[in-house]
Amino acid sequence: MENLTEKKMIRAKQKVEDIKKFYKHLVSYILVNLFLTFVWSFSFKLFGDFIVSNQFDEDGFKYIPFWLIWGIFLVFDALKTFDILNFHGKDWEEIKIEEFMKEEK
Repeated sequence: MENLTEKKMIRAKQKVEDIKKFYKHLVSYILVNLFLTFVWSFSFKLFGDFIVSNQFDEDGFKYIPFWLIWGIFLVFDALKTFDILNFHGKDWEEIKIEEFMKEEK
């Protein structure tokens, strides 16, 4: 019983760490994009036709905007962190550990 409680505690601590990492990732995404938006809007005023990857014209984006790609990775990170995107199921890890332990014996 004590071993099961230790496993649950370790898993809970790891989950909290994953959530903290996700929130750091989210904050850095927001801050970097706010900073770049400010810099690019300022540089447009100074340099006129300043080309950046965020620009778009009548047909759409000239380049793939990096914030979009980063945002897609952020969404996948959120899905993984909050167990929305779980291909293996909740007990997959425990089952695999038990299989490997049986093979070692």
